[in-house]
Amino acid sequence: MDNLGSPITTFVGFLRYRFKVMPHPESCMHKLKVSIDTEHVKCSICLNIWHDVVTVAPCLHNFCNGCFSEWLKRSQEKHSTVLCPHCRAVVHFVGRNHFLHGIEEDILEADSSLKRSDEETALLDSYASIKSNLVIQTGKNQHHKRPRAALVDENDDADFLCPQCGTELCGFRCNQNTVHLQCHACGGMMPSRTNNNVPQHCLGCDRAFCGAYWHAQRLSRSDFHVVCSHETFKPISERTISRIPFLAHETNRHEQDITERCIRQMGRTLQDVISDWIVKFNNREIDRTRMPLNHAEMVTASTHVCNQCYDKLVSFLLYWFRVTMPKYLLPPDAANREDCWYGYACRTQHHNEDHARKRNHVCRPTRGSNI
Repeated sequence: MDNLGSPITTFVGFLRYRFKVMPHPESCMHKLKVSIDTEHVKCSICLNIWHDVVTVAPCLHNFCNGCFSEWLKRSQEKHSTVLCPHCRAVVHFVGRNHFLHGIEEDILEADSSLKRSDEETALLDSYASIKSNLVIQTGKNQHHKRPRAALVDENDDADFLCPQCGTELCGFRCNQNTVHLQCHACGGMMPSRTNNNVPQHCLGCDRAFCGAYWHAQRLSRSDFHVVCSHETFKPISERTISRIPFLAHETNRHEQDITERCIRQMGRTLQDVISDWIVKFNNREIDRTRMPLNHAEMVTASTHVCNQCYDKLVSFLLYWFRVTMPKYLLPPDAANREDCWYGYACRTQHHNEDHARKRNHVCRPTRGSNI
């Protein structure tokens, strides 16, 4: 019996976990080791260990992203509903499962014989179309909680998930097989249109955002659906900034203050500085190794990014602005500081105010694992 009084099942057919305390001198004091049968982490379509695992709902079965993307594509071409390949239940939702993705990576690291060839994983990645949570619309008549748009026929039995369900905008109208994306910012829905030139996912974080899509559809607001402003998701080159992001310089407010004073002393604005560094970034004059965005090598000035990823990019550029600045251009109190051995990776700066102020942390580490 465990502490809650529930019996621990030992019957055949049940998965059993064994937790062991594993000491690790460099990280946490306790680490759990979980034993898992690899048969339980296999995609039932290709019968291999998951690759970029996705979970479907409501049945909660798991598949490779590429495998299920192809299944989804073929199902929508032939049927009004999408069935789970494992149990044949109707699928209403599919999304990437980051928790199981971590387990997938740990298993492949522990047993390299289970890894697929680079060619096979590249092929799967080319099939993968699920970048964020998808709501899969079916032909069934479901209960409507929101009022219907005035332009929609009252006899239409479609599910009105988004402004284009039941109403044609810019030559497009959703049908019963249309897959929908949920916007990460507003929670509203938009049709997933892979053949459209308007980006629907932020390249920096792979999450879905609807601002650019509805702007392209000439829809700025809706009386019946939540939609984002164009300002929430637009190209890097079209953005402006007037404040140093909270994330800049690893959230060290002393370093942020020094950067702000440097910009003022130069008689410039933050926008001027960032505009210059975006040009350098676009010309590939900056090492992108530490850039905290997904697909770092693919990002350009014309790339659409969300507000959060733009703040991360600005913080990254401000690091390079500072680290390349000659000392004589720094304020006197900042120029006289010694570099912290651990540089930007220093953990002490987050809980020791005196250390955060007295040492320069906008520099490369000379000690530790981040050298």
